[in-house]
Amino acid sequence: MTKVVLPLLGAGLTPEAVFVQLRAMYDGSVSDREIRSLIEWALAKNPRPCGYNLSRALYNAGGPQAVRLATVPERVTAEQAIANAREWLNDFRCEEVDLWERSKWRPLEDWHLDGSMLFAALYDKDEFVNVVTDFTIEKQKDGKEKANPVGAGRTMLRDDWLRSLRGHGVPQSKAGAWIRPNPVKRHGTGKNGAFCDCDVTSYRFCLLESDDLPLDLQLSLWARLPLPVAAIIDTGGRSAHAWVRLDSEGAEEYATKVNRIYTLLARFGICQNNKNPSRLSRLPGTQRGIGKRGDGAQKLLYLDPDPREAPIFERTK
Repeated sequence: MTKVVLPLLGAGLTPEAVFVQLRAMYDGSVSDREIRSLIEWALAKNPRPCGYNLSRALYNAGGPQAVRLATVPERVTAEQAIANAREWLNDFRCEEVDLWERSKWRPLEDWHLDGSMLFAALYDKDEFVNVVTDFTIEKQKDGKEKANPVGAGRTMLRDDWLRSLRGHGVPQSKAGAWIRPNPVKRHGTGKNGAFCDCDVTSYRFCLLESDDLPLDLQLSLWARLPLPVAAIIDTGGRSAHAWVRLDSEGAEEYATKVNRIYTLLARFGICQNNKNPSRLSRLPGTQRGIGKRGDGAQKLLYLDPDPREAPIFERTK
């Protein structure tokens, strides 16, 4: 890894992009913390382009033979992100009811059933899906509490989840619940069975989130972007998560697509920590108490199992 990380950074990849590349090259015996520590070490070296053969370095390390380099994402303040979004959206705005009208699978009146809709629409019967409810509490600078998911959670086949939801409801805690958008193996290879990027079995979705934008601008942005958005989920907190359907062949293609999307959307304050394929999103159909907005309901706002690469309001139903 030490032979690879410096050329990657020197060639212009962001630390997040380098993490995605390295995580895909090693199994669970190499922890996320080890990789991040190595990247911090390399950043301290202040790497510069050196003519190193990047393709050969990745090949010799057992990784992909080639990689497309993403430019460094633009860094913006919250105020700049809001101004950029308003300028780009112009007069376009949409609300929850507008998204409901455009959904191929319209969310039901009882939002507690949203989890079942998500499982049925976006996963196959032979795919394992991971849900997490355990969490730790982080005190933020403003004195508020933030819940961070922790542990291996619960992993079942899609149809087993549907039966469980029908009989017992959606699993949740005071912090609500989280779901990994991408299918995974039956068991995680991380600490205490936690799931790592190498445990992903289908590189189907990437997650978009922006805590910088107010909720109305987030919904309008997700609806207006020319991306194959498959689901939009109200997290019950500050943000709405957008799941973009990529259907990548593997880790390399996934990283290339995600880096490009994140670079292009950086001006809108997109959270850069959600690039990795095993990232958790909020599970709809649950209700959170910690960090909640309003009643804290985590709800489906939009669902399209087979989205076109076009803005939501320009798709044919």
